[in-house]
Amino acid sequence: MNRLPAPDLAFDGFEEQRRIARRRRKRVLLPIIIVCAMLAALVTIALYNYRMMRSDALALSKGVIVNLQSRIETEMNAFLGHIPGLARLSRDLFANVPSDGPPRALAEAQGIGMLNGNPQLTAFFVGTETGQFLMVRRFAKDGQSGLETKIIHQATSPKEGWEIELTRRDGSGEVLSRETQPWDNYDPRQRPWYIGASAQSTVYWTDVYPFFTGRTAGVTASMALRDDADTVRAVVGVDVALDSISRFLATLTIGKSGVALIVDDEGRLISHPSASAVREADDGSLRLTRVSDLDDDAIKRAFDRYRVEGHGRRDFTLGGRRYITSITSLNHLLNRDWSILVVVPEDDFVGFVGDNVRKTLFMGLSVIALAALLAALFVRQGLRDDRAAMRILERQEELDAQGETFGRLATIDRVEVGSADGTAIAEIIESVAHATRARRVSLWRYDNGVQALSCIDCFDRDSSGHTQGNRFDIADHEALMNAVRHGESFALIDTSADPRTQSIYRHYLLPVGCNALLSAPIVVGDEVRGAIWLEDTVSRTAWPSSMTGFVRSIANLLALRSTVFATPTDESASADDAQHVMPRPASTNMRAMLAVGGLDASLDRRRAAALSARLAARGTATTSPVEVLERQPIIVILFTDAAALAGIAATGNTESTMAYILNRLEAAAATSGIAYLKVLGSQIVGSVEPDETAQQGLIRIIDFALSAHAICDDALPTDAAAPVFRIGVDSGPAIAGLVGHDEPSLTLWGDAVQTAALMAETALPGTIQVTESVYQALRSHYLFQLRGHHYAEAVGEFASYLVEGRL
Repeated sequence: MNRLPAPDLAFDGFEEQRRIARRRRKRVLLPIIIVCAMLAALVTIALYNYRMMRSDALALSKGVIVNLQSRIETEMNAFLGHIPGLARLSRDLFANVPSDGPPRALAEAQGIGMLNGNPQLTAFFVGTETGQFLMVRRFAKDGQSGLETKIIHQATSPKEGWEIELTRRDGSGEVLSRETQPWDNYDPRQRPWYIGASAQSTVYWTDVYPFFTGRTAGVTASMALRDDADTVRAVVGVDVALDSISRFLATLTIGKSGVALIVDDEGRLISHPSASAVREADDGSLRLTRVSDLDDDAIKRAFDRYRVEGHGRRDFTLGGRRYITSITSLNHLLNRDWSILVVVPEDDFVGFVGDNVRKTLFMGLSVIALAALLAALFVRQGLRDDRAAMRILERQEELDAQGETFGRLATIDRVEVGSADGTAIAEIIESVAHATRARRVSLWRYDNGVQALSCIDCFDRDSSGHTQGNRFDIADHEALMNAVRHGESFALIDTSADPRTQSIYRHYLLPVGCNALLSAPIVVGDEVRGAIWLEDTVSRTAWPSSMTGFVRSIANLLALRSTVFATPTDESASADDAQHVMPRPASTNMRAMLAVGGLDASLDRRRAAALSARLAARGTATTSPVEVLERQPIIVILFTDAAALAGIAATGNTESTMAYILNRLEAAAATSGIAYLKVLGSQIVGSVEPDETAQQGLIRIIDFALSAHAICDDALPTDAAAPVFRIGVDSGPAIAGLVGHDEPSLTLWGDAVQTAALMAETALPGTIQVTESVYQALRSHYLFQLRGHHYAEAVGEFASYLVEGRL
């Protein structure tokens, strides 16, 4: 057979392709750079304007809030400032009245005049030291409103004691009704306003309290009438409702949603533009509303800051929104611990700045977008020409690669398997892989009639490695075998969803990261003898028709020129020709593959020497109660989903998945001769007796690994995207020792245990990954597939393999 040239997939238009790519970059990048520069300039200007305008707006907001608080102080002074003067006027008016109180007519006229002239007053009253009481108050009942006089005095008959006389008048002063009621046990001498005024010579202000009749908050101002001996003869007072302040606060406009309110140091609400200052307590009585009762987190935060930091202006962020707050005292006006609290969102003052900047940006971006659109039209035309040129070059490359593959097949008289060099099939498979750019290309033929489909050769383009020996039996893959036997060609993107390939997806395609499959049958005469497969990753979205036609052509040429698929009669007919075929050396790729295999018998010695060196460096005594094992087989089973282990096993029994796996693994360990089996977190570590020979121990470990793979595969759910277990095996230096005082047990640690764990961690889901040491020892007993390479300190690089099955 003629020597085949090494594959060369370079195409003559490579330099042209690079030139087109450079021209494309210039055509695209230059307009992009110009547009980005314009955009950066626009954004920089907008940010500068925003910051300057925002700073000016915040400075103005400070003045607005200060003026607003001054208005509220002025209103409060006008509202309550003259109340002490009214109390003193009444005291002076009644200074020379008899000891039993001022005459009714005088007191009633004074009360009516004060209520008509001061709408913030709700009542005027006089209480004497003898318990008599006169009060003029506002009323509204049954569609009528006006003033009501309430007098508590001695009844006409001494036996009747005290009585209440009520007189109601309309707005013009006309009497509407008079009635007498039993005494309600009201004693003015026991009230806070009487007691407080009696204790001082100036006007006494009560604390804020809820008015029952109007359900509003209010205060009482009272002053004592004293004789020449400074004895209290009576107390006059007025009730002041604070709801008028709330109505005034409601008229203030503070930005869009700002609010101003008056509170005391205890957090009680004096006035609020919308919330009621009085509410019902749990026992049905009335109480003042507190700041904590409000459904406004910003007000709560502002009051909390005031309680900690005192009066002043401060800002804070709440819920991603900034707020401006200011709180000033009213103590200098009213001698009360009241404060004005203003809370306003910052964007109420600076929101227009953002709107203006956004409009500016929008207009600027519109101009830039128009310029970019015009530039894109020019670029698009140039790119269209470049794409057309690239498609021509790519198609030329594809045709060159396919033509070279056809040419290589045409130079071969017969493609044989089992010849001295055995490289013809490998070279053809490599050539097809490079021509199609598929991840893997494999060649299959029927064995034992049509009972099994065996892999003659499989080339992985990522690792540049060849594997052989995979086998699919009709008992396990009936749908696939029937499809291939009947000469079906199929181009699948998702093999997990096709009934023909579901059986090979989980155990054959998924572990190597493939999902798409293109199959072309190899037909000799009228009989299907095998198939050629293209296996690719999940990133592929479709199989091009040109690639499908190419693979079918390769399958037809292989059927004509390969003795692999010939019947015994065909093989005898070509025996004479085969005698004249000269053996040829392995191709460069095959030699590289064998070198990657790294059949280096010194790997075990190097690993043992490295462990011994580390022990010596740490001064480990030879009399230490541990034993260094040079070649100890170790298996590590790693589970990657704890939730899957907690569920019910997929076998249908009632025990948990973990319990089922452990029970079956213990039985399998006993059958395989595994003496050491421990559960460590999400890992299960196993090994054989330390005195077991390395070869026999490895056989036991791999047999146990295959059994464990089947047990986990049966027990764990099959609906997961990938298996949730991985198995790693190594044979190398380890340390064995007894741990425990009462019941000592064997414990293994060291290099082999760590490497086996590394093999499990880096294995593909649902696979058994072994080190090069295991492969060297068992390559004649089991079927392996090259997986990758790893590096160990003081040892160097070594290869790893996947266990496919027994030979």
